[in-house]
Amino acid sequence: MSLCAECFNNGDHTGHDFNMFRSQAGGACDCGDGNVMRASGFCSRHRLKTGENVPSVPRDLLLMSEMVLPRFIITIIQYLRDGYTEPESAADRDLQKVLQQLEPHISFLEELTKMGGAMRTVLTKILTNQQTFKELSMGQEENVYAKRNYEKYLSALKSSGLVSVEEKGAGAGATDTPAGEDQEGLQGVGQRKRVKLSSSTKDPSIMDTLKHKCFLEELLFWTIKYEFPQKMVTFLLNMLPDQDYKITFTKTFVQHYAFIMKTLMKSHESDTMSNRIVHISVQLFSNEELARHVTEECQLLDIMVTVLLYMMETCLIKSELQGNKTDYTMLHRLQSYWIAGYKMS
Repeated sequence: MSLCAECFNNGDHTGHDFNMFRSQAGGACDCGDGNVMRASGFCSRHRLKTGENVPSVPRDLLLMSEMVLPRFIITIIQYLRDGYTEPESAADRDLQKVLQQLEPHISFLEELTKMGGAMRTVLTKILTNQQTFKELSMGQEENVYAKRNYEKYLSALKSSGLVSVEEKGAGAGATDTPAGEDQEGLQGVGQRKRVKLSSSTKDPSIMDTLKHKCFLEELLFWTIKYEFPQKMVTFLLNMLPDQDYKITFTKTFVQHYAFIMKTLMKSHESDTMSNRIVHISVQLFSNEELARHVTEECQLLDIMVTVLLYMMETCLIKSELQGNKTDYTMLHRLQSYWIAGYKMS
């Protein structure tokens, strides 16, 4: 549970244990959320806040935002697509240079989140609107740039060991299964079949297929590809007070969980990246009802266990304690997979 300074100072914390710190990565205040804390712990402002006494924002004030922001957001996504290239070596990778030109745009989105619930509601509707995303993301037939830009997005999926829904349906990116191997309940990570899960797994392709149907989902994809830039993380977290956004973003985060861990393992800034992943996770899963919901609907535990086993498998080294050449022992790279274990505890 997290509280902003204003809500903390206006609440009664007699007999409470608490730890006070200033978050550098943004976040959402949980005060007023009955799914996270008891109503008796709300600050004086949230205790008085009801649906009847909150004035509604005139519709006309929001029309311009609803018209302009979708094109503003697709501009950011198109720049992220154009700017990303897979480096041939670690020395070639300088993601900060690519992000510098986008900093004013992301800062503008961050400022919008501070304008109150009405603006966050507008942003949520835009970020989760599938039809608008489809129209603007792929572009019209005559828009050559949009088509070429979308192809770069598909290329980024492939270079990440992932395939799009369209390619999955066409059979692209499929891997051969060795003869005699039981395919029932197999769960893939990237292009590799690794872990046998229960036959009740609802979506066996969830680990190697990303289903980007709205701006929010692709924004998170690029946030991961660019290794969680601070301003993007702050924007995504500052939107959490909107409950519709929080539910959608949590599901999107779970959907990308395997991809997040694969990116973390390759990162040369794993400490910084893991701290930001944990910060997001704490914000999302402090809501018990929401955590239970994504566990049941999005196969959260299956995904977490599969990813953890995948990461541990990549750390296997030959054992010097056994004479058998086939024996292996585990190299404990805690900085890579401790996050998954942390959230399971």
